[in-house]
Amino acid sequence: MAARLWSLGSLLVAIGLAAWLLGWDTLLWIPQMALEALRDQPWTAGIILAGLGLMLLAKMIGGGRRG
Repeated sequence: MAARLWSLGSLLVAIGLAAWLLGWDTLLWIPQMALEALRDQPWTAGIILAGLGLMLLAKMIGGGRRG
């Protein structure tokens, strides 16, 4: 649990530093482009989401082991 909290804290610090250096407009551009791609090409987004779902399922079944 402590390792996950550490990772989450590190992620928040990285996002904060990126927002300070680049600005929120630049950081929020990425999710905006992802939503536009989802609207323009829903089949592609569906394939990507299915792949992510299978990856998550594999991680849950394998217990986080690789190989």
